[in-house]
Amino acid sequence: MRFVLYNHVGSANHGCEALVRTISSMLGNEKIILLSDAPEEEEKYGITNDITVYPAKSMEKKRVADFIYSYAKLKLEGNYFYMDILPYKESINKLDREDVLVSIGGDIFCYEDYPKYNLLHQYALKKNKHSILVGCSIEKKSLEDNYLIEDLKSFEIITAREHMTYNALKDAGLENVIYCPDSAFCLSKCETNLPTNFIPGNTIGINISPLVLRRAVNSKIIMDNFVVLIKEILNSTDSVIALIPHVTWKSNDDREPLSILYDKFKYSNRICLIEDQDAQKLKWVISQCSYFIGARTHATIAAYSTGVPTLVLGYSVKSEGIAQDIFGQTKNYVVPYQDIVSEYTLLQSYRWIKKHSVEIRKVLLDTTKKYQEIIRETGKLLKKKYYEGQE
Repeated sequence: MRFVLYNHVGSANHGCEALVRTISSMLGNEKIILLSDAPEEEEKYGITNDITVYPAKSMEKKRVADFIYSYAKLKLEGNYFYMDILPYKESINKLDREDVLVSIGGDIFCYEDYPKYNLLHQYALKKNKHSILVGCSIEKKSLEDNYLIEDLKSFEIITAREHMTYNALKDAGLENVIYCPDSAFCLSKCETNLPTNFIPGNTIGINISPLVLRRAVNSKIIMDNFVVLIKEILNSTDSVIALIPHVTWKSNDDREPLSILYDKFKYSNRICLIEDQDAQKLKWVISQCSYFIGARTHATIAAYSTGVPTLVLGYSVKSEGIAQDIFGQTKNYVVPYQDIVSEYTLLQSYRWIKKHSVEIRKVLLDTTKKYQEIIRETGKLLKKKYYEGQE
């Protein structure tokens, strides 16, 4: 029996990388297989040093009947999901029936293409006896889809990483749900070189996601907020700004908006653009910041879990749910991108975070200890359930 991690797009999304590293550690690296859409990324960022990686996609064995059926679905119904999962079937077919499938996509059910994950899961269940969903976040409105509900019920265990999702799933009638914080709260740090103008303890980290900019009705006002924020920091403090990318895919690269900010303020010699590196090194960089303002969920978890007061530019239930669990509220801790109506919105919440930074640091450090214990206990529970079941 092995734990087979799947629904992993690639580790150039360092949040996905953080999940692979910490879920593997939680379940025991020696019996882990990762099915990755981008095996070359796993090698680049060192995942292959710790666990066995196989390509998730392959079309070596083309099944004509499968292709014709999927193509008909596309042409007759406009349903492209059957075509989407075709490349994944071969890797699923190679698994042993006793292997435990572990979906690690996190928020995959928050996006419009979620039905393809339901289809892939149902196909996999024809080949495998066991499946679990780890680190789930889901919008309550998505649970109006009965097909999604039925698919979620077919997982043996679902771990919800915040109580907004946990309660939504329970309210929808699911009995297979347990609460476990995001495993990335357990991600280790790895020291790395810092830019020469980076001042540990007096540098403010910033992350922007192109995903937020694409979703926003007015992306310019989002960028204007960061411009106003950086001007305030440069004009009223002696702090340095570190622009920290956390996803570097060609189609979704944090360095694009961050480079715009870097070019605008590089004259100050108090701004730096952190180079792409693995999640553990990025967490160490973030841990050296005095404050952090970010959109990527796992960049903000890197800050939370090292006691760095953080302002989140939110774009889904996961950011609000995680903050609600930690602080008991989201106001001032999370600014949904939809709520940005003036160029000063982020600045106002950042000032509030600074004012309350001492108590925020304490809450973050205390909460992280509790979370890490829950994560460890959840790992023990899962290993006991599946390892002992093999004896």
